[in-house]
Amino acid sequence: MNQIEKLKTFLKSKEKSLIINQLNESVDIFYKYIIYNTAKKNNLEIFFNEDVQNNNKISLFDSEKIDVYQTTSTKKIENLIEIQSKKIIFTDYKNFKKLKDNISILNSYQYEEDITIYLMKELNISDKNLITFCKNNPALFYSETSKYLVYNKYLYQDNPLINSTNHILDIRKSIFENKKNNFNIKNLYLNIKKEAQYKKLSFLTY
Repeated sequence: MNQIEKLKTFLKSKEKSLIINQLNESVDIFYKYIIYNTAKKNNLEIFFNEDVQNNNKISLFDSEKIDVYQTTSTKKIENLIEIQSKKIIFTDYKNFKKLKDNISILNSYQYEEDITIYLMKELNISDKNLITFCKNNPALFYSETSKYLVYNKYLYQDNPLINSTNHILDIRKSIFENKKNNFNIKNLYLNIKKEAQYKKLSFLTY
């Protein structure tokens, strides 16, 4: 079973905990996207929690909630695992290695394979240039696949600008931070609007 299937199986199962090792911020954003998107398809609501003690948020819809945490504290992870609610925990490799034999895991070191599988099996995209770009820029996975699905082709950028990547990465980080905290709908809207405007301008570089 590949890791995308493992994620789908976990979301549908009665298992309560899934651990993902943190590789870097860009790869974390990719996994948070596929968690969010896969959960949404299964009518599951995601809460990104900054405070590992705050797991009392209530779903606004008729759906099961899943909490997503990010911590390197072994004690906090142990406390979270004891909570009988569904959760996904991003942590460092030390904790990941310690827990991997007892809890369901996704290994982020396999992110390139996961990107390929998700593109080909979940989105039915087999464009080699897009696959390569997403492997090199995991944080831009959502924006680039969205453009592909709209235009039905990869708008190939010969030399993607590092500053452009970092700019969109910062915006995506702000969106996730907003979701993790109080879910301020106004701030979320402004960040999404900013990202859309920036990506529209980025077409000038193609």
